[in-house]
Amino acid sequence: MPRVVTPLASWFPSDAALARFRRRALGVAPVVLAPRDRAWRSIVPRFAECVAMAAAGLPFQIAADRRYDRSGDPAKLRRALGAGATVYLPQIHQVLPRLARLIVALRAAVCGPGRDECSFLFLVEGRRRPGMGLHHDGAVDAFWLQLEGRRTVTIGPRVRPGTPEDLRGGVPRHGRVGWRTLELPPGTLFHLPPFTPHEVVCHGRSLAVTLTWRRRAGPALRPGTRAHAAGLAEWDVASGRVAAMPQRSARSLWTQVPAAAGPLDRARRRFSLRLAGGATLVLPARLRALAARLELMPRLDGVRALDGLAPLVARGLLGPEDLPLRILPDRPRALDGWRFA
Repeated sequence: MPRVVTPLASWFPSDAALARFRRRALGVAPVVLAPRDRAWRSIVPRFAECVAMAAAGLPFQIAADRRYDRSGDPAKLRRALGAGATVYLPQIHQVLPRLARLIVALRAAVCGPGRDECSFLFLVEGRRRPGMGLHHDGAVDAFWLQLEGRRTVTIGPRVRPGTPEDLRGGVPRHGRVGWRTLELPPGTLFHLPPFTPHEVVCHGRSLAVTLTWRRRAGPALRPGTRAHAAGLAEWDVASGRVAAMPQRSARSLWTQVPAAAGPLDRARRRFSLRLAGGATLVLPARLRALAARLELMPRLDGVRALDGLAPLVARGLLGPEDLPLRILPDRPRALDGWRFA
């Protein structure tokens, strides 16, 4: 069998490590996870290309001194960056398939399906001063990925639900019991629990992503149900052209869209695989163990003569090239990032 490498392998070495994180930290404790490799560098374009994406018409907002400009006016972009303002692009995963893949993996392994998922790409030419002021994000589990530059985040004790998100008092200078400042160097994956006050300072140029999952009001989706499988297979990437095609590989296969494997029909020796968009494949039982891992959208290394994976390749679920780094959307004004304006 080929070696299965998930998008979370840069920070979690095993399923056991993920299980410990879910049990001990998710929704409870801030955690800084150092990278184990350099694979995270290929998830998002570099700083200059991200600026160019915003200038070309993707939705973005500007935050400076607790004031927000939601116009998305490209003429204001470079001036805002030069002044040290925070520029951020909501729902950026819709045009960055590799970031969407990371969301799918975190959904499947950590956060669970059926929750409101958001992504934000942050661009800052830091001036060593607080970017957006002290605030909390409400009832969301958040994961931050630092990609370029270095940030520090000062966090405090959790506030009660209903507390205004903008905390005007700022970080206390005295009596700081329960407050601490954490370093976020490149490659760091940081988990921030709900209702945690935080203030960020960028030390020079910084490129980072925040991924959030808003907590469900009702019960979690029950594993094994159609709703649970449909949630795992959700794929929120815009249609458009590929900016640059990745190089093909003779020994690796990449998962192209998320999938959720159903239970094995032992009598008929087959099972169903739910794909993004509601499509379903019926596959032989010998592929069930591998298919159960595809909800994490892994890469398969050491593939020899497709190792019996031809049905998955033929249907476009697996392919011999990585996902594209960037999509040029057909309808930029239809991107969900504009609903944040």
